[in-house]
Amino acid sequence: MKRYLYFLLFSCLLVASCTKDTLYLAEDPGCIQRVIIPVTAHSIAAADIITADNLLAQNNIPNNNFQYYRYQKDSTQTFFPPFAKFENKVVRVNQYTNGERIFNKPMLFHFKNGVFDFQGGDLTKGTSLNTTPLLNLGQLRKLFIDDAQKFDNNGGQYKNTCLTAQFGYYDLNAGDHGPEVLVKAWKITGGPSPIEYPEAYYKDDDGTLIYYFNGIQYAH
Repeated sequence: MKRYLYFLLFSCLLVASCTKDTLYLAEDPGCIQRVIIPVTAHSIAAADIITADNLLAQNNIPNNNFQYYRYQKDSTQTFFPPFAKFENKVVRVNQYTNGERIFNKPMLFHFKNGVFDFQGGDLTKGTSLNTTPLLNLGQLRKLFIDDAQKFDNNGGQYKNTCLTAQFGYYDLNAGDHGPEVLVKAWKITGGPSPIEYPEAYYKDDDGTLIYYFNGIQYAH
């Protein structure tokens, strides 16, 4: 019995050691800052936020997981009888779940004369995944600089640059018409906001690159 317990303990320690080695990633000690953007941090005018809230509420569309990033308004005149004129309003949103952004699942809602007309994009079903990151910022900085060197041959330019990191979720099946598959992920950009490119997305569980975009070409 004791020999079995010793074997079991040794096996568990071996598995734990292997798991630790598998998840080990090198770190870069340079500057990288994590930014936290709450769902309430809308990037449209205050008056437009009120309009968007009212449009969604009047059409029974819950908005607690929407961050507004664009609002548009125009009108359309038909060129046939009865020559009706319609007011068009479009609200574009980033979706959140568990208080974190889903990076690649934006939506739009189109309203015609204040009445919901159609939506673009799929509503998330959410996830039971937690919001505790596994990767640290030093590991993410190293991953990004290595990929900048690999894809753009310019990793060295970030030696004295402070990168930006944002934690959230990523739908691995977005755009493929498959079932939603959310994973914990990081978005890394090559400088402080409002610098957008290059940007890279990494899976939080093992640091796998989801994709890298330098503003012109994608790589993965």
